[in-house]
Amino acid sequence: MKLNQIASVRTGLVLSRKEAKNTDEFFEYRQLNLKSVTDQGTICLDETIRFCAVEELSSNYLTQAGDVIVKLSDPYTAVYITAEYAGLVVPSHFVIIRAEAEQVLPQYLAWYLSKDRIKKAYNMSCAGMLKQIKPTTIAETEIRLPSLERQRQVVELYEITRKELQLLEQLQRQKEAYYKALINQINRM
Repeated sequence: MKLNQIASVRTGLVLSRKEAKNTDEFFEYRQLNLKSVTDQGTICLDETIRFCAVEELSSNYLTQAGDVIVKLSDPYTAVYITAEYAGLVVPSHFVIIRAEAEQVLPQYLAWYLSKDRIKKAYNMSCAGMLKQIKPTTIAETEIRLPSLERQRQVVELYEITRKELQLLEQLQRQKEAYYKALINQINRM
């Protein structure tokens, strides 16, 4: 089954079309950018940037809980949007996927689109040196849909795995800082 049969797939906003030139009257938003989306499939809110629009933006261009956002450039990161990340402007170098079918979990779609096999297929289909893919490439992606129960199991295991890896990375940073401080302290003696 193709992704566009179970979800709507649309590109983000071309920012120049809605950007406020006049600084007196504008609508202020936070905007996703390539740096704000990590390769691990999370969003770093500190890396989002300010965007001033000439008018209130359509919800079609703002993240909503349950969306899946995918980078159109390498490494084609897919991110599941939680309520914490709702309301961010999605620029045109991302696609917004909104699951329409009741037989698919958006978290499962985010996991599925993050698989190495899918990313490799995207990489092979891209054109140019920037390694960008077309939104239609994502829309035409073949999705294998197991039962909802199996999808829930996959999502649960994926979340546990991601949290564990984040904790390990945090522990590694803390250990590096500890040993560096210890060496510096010994070196001063």
